[in-house]
Amino acid sequence: MMITLQGVTKTFVTPAGAFAALRGIDLEIRTGEFVAIVGRSGSGKSTLLNMVAGIDRPTAGTVAVGGTMLQGLGHDRLASWRGRTVGVVFQFFQLLPTLTAAENVMLPMDFSGHIPAAQRRGRALELLARVEDDKRFRSSQL
Repeated sequence: MMITLQGVTKTFVTPAGAFAALRGIDLEIRTGEFVAIVGRSGSGKSTLLNMVAGIDRPTAGTVAVGGTMLQGLGHDRLASWRGRTVGVVFQFFQLLPTLTAAENVMLPMDFSGHIPAAQRRGRALELLARVEDDKRFRSSQL
């Protein structure tokens, strides 16, 4: 399995009391499968994705991605794993306005150090082309 969640529960403590965003979620996604997570606002979609991306940890249960058990990773190792393994585009993302589109794409590459510096700009342009964002920017902005 590429992604496996077993008995995942996430409870947030709020001033109004405990709120269970996820309750006993079991999910298996195989390599190559495409899955859509749908539901109304507040139904736990973002919380579920945060579990898979290692952004948040479950209150109970286990999460494994690509054979890696996320609960076993400390903060630093989890951040390193996330930088090499997972890409997340947030619903309300913020690009850095002082950087070009390509520089914004290159920024995670700079942090992770996974791609050699000499290859980062080319990789960023390749990624922009894959999502066709390159058509929205003049070459001077890239």
